[in-house]
Amino acid sequence: MTPAPWTQLQAVFQLELRIQRREPATVLYLLVFLLLTFGFVSSGAVELVRDRGALPKLSPLAIALAMGGLTAFGQVITTMITASAVLRDAAWRTDQLLFTTALDARAWVLGRWAAALTVMAMVYGGLVAGVLLGAAAPWVARDVPWATVLGRALWPWLTVTLPTTLAVGTLLTVAAVRTRRLLGVLAAALALLFLWQGCEAVARSAEAGSLLAQVAALADPFGTVAVQAVTADWPDAMRASRLVPVLGLVGVSRLVWLGVALLAGGVLLRTMRPGRGAAPVRAASDVASAPGTMRPLRSVARSPLAAVAAFTARWTWRERGWRVIAGLGVLNVLAHAMGSDLAPAATAGDLVALVREHARLFLILLATIYAGELLWRDQDQRVVELVESAPVATRTLVGGRVLGLMASQAALVAALVVAAWLGALTRHGLVVAPLPMLAGAALWIFVPFVQWLLLSLAVHVAIRHKVIAHLMLIAGWVGAVALDANGVSSPWVRFADPPAIESGLPLPFADAAWRAAWWSTVSAVLFALTVLGWRRATSRR
Repeated sequence: MTPAPWTQLQAVFQLELRIQRREPATVLYLLVFLLLTFGFVSSGAVELVRDRGALPKLSPLAIALAMGGLTAFGQVITTMITASAVLRDAAWRTDQLLFTTALDARAWVLGRWAAALTVMAMVYGGLVAGVLLGAAAPWVARDVPWATVLGRALWPWLTVTLPTTLAVGTLLTVAAVRTRRLLGVLAAALALLFLWQGCEAVARSAEAGSLLAQVAALADPFGTVAVQAVTADWPDAMRASRLVPVLGLVGVSRLVWLGVALLAGGVLLRTMRPGRGAAPVRAASDVASAPGTMRPLRSVARSPLAAVAAFTARWTWRERGWRVIAGLGVLNVLAHAMGSDLAPAATAGDLVALVREHARLFLILLATIYAGELLWRDQDQRVVELVESAPVATRTLVGGRVLGLMASQAALVAALVVAAWLGALTRHGLVVAPLPMLAGAALWIFVPFVQWLLLSLAVHVAIRHKVIAHLMLIAGWVGAVALDANGVSSPWVRFADPPAIESGLPLPFADAAWRAAWWSTVSAVLFALTVLGWRRATSRR
């Protein structure tokens, strides 16, 4: 007897929700939003609102604009959650088995869509948690009651972020089901981002309150243009204390996009067969390119060290969490390079400082999480006994994995530098000398990135507990922000902290070189201790 469609939908929803909740990437996504909003509220080093001026970071408008911007740049996360939900069967090579059962196509789509949106709501809840944690930091001056801060954080999340997530998630689900390819979902997400940037450009050039400005606000898929249009004429006192009203242009813009998503979803369900076959069977070549699938590696290395390094580098860039966080970092740097007020005489140091400021949280998060993956992935994949019995020395295994992750780090830093250079060239016509910029990126971005990696790996090996190690490392980075807020800036105690870059002045390479040498020596000692303690850590079940 075939189960009823509602029963099938409920079963698909529960299964997908359990899978998504067990994905390490889901926790990574939540931490991205939590750390970004925490850094924005608690530190002057993180700025999420363009042209904020004297507007307090805990004001309702600043929180609303920060959440709106992160919701827009978080489309990489929305894309990956949606794509993994719809394309997982092909990636796991279970689609041919699944779609020959009596599973109703509409129940399959609705169940996966509902589970993906539930996970997105949890992940974007990190925005609210980050604001609250930042406001609770002892070094943050809070001149309003705690209940007021909670209301200011929840209001834009409920009125802008959640409706936007529902609309965009539905549209990306339609793209995933129709195209059955990750490329199709990415294309739809990029189209929404380009539309958002175009609406912002039109709104800036149009006269405030004009018909063109209102059309741009309604056409913005993320709602930030509508928020800016509504609050453009507010006095400073109102901007610092009043919640953005949902009745009016902001609410209408969300209703417009919810209507577009509802129409697209309705057309999709209307044109699907109600019976068997939730999706067409894909060719083997398509399945091989699905997210989460790793093609067989060709042996291109001659030594065990190079083989381990090559495998680790390929595995890292095929990991969904790494690609999403790295993509968010590149998009963030590109947007700030295009939106910043760089002077025509800006130097390579100015671009290096821009990359470091707007990519630092992403790099810390990647170093923290993926250092742990170097140690715990074997156990998570249930191959730790096989790896332990392989005829490979511990120093070769650990060294190869670290080198492989370093190669991925170098590729990411190069992408960040290229994004900053292209943004500055496109928007400002700024051309800087490549050699000083590359040297600055190496000392100010790549070397600290590697040092964070080695410290994180040493903590995981010493603690021998994945969750506790992650929590201790995150607490350590938060403590570093507290030290900075209290004026503790000695290079002898600030781990992997290069010297400050003064705008318009040459990069202080000599100061950066000795700091890099000092903390690289400390990191080398940590690596030696990591090798000594590796076997005991991996053998502990």
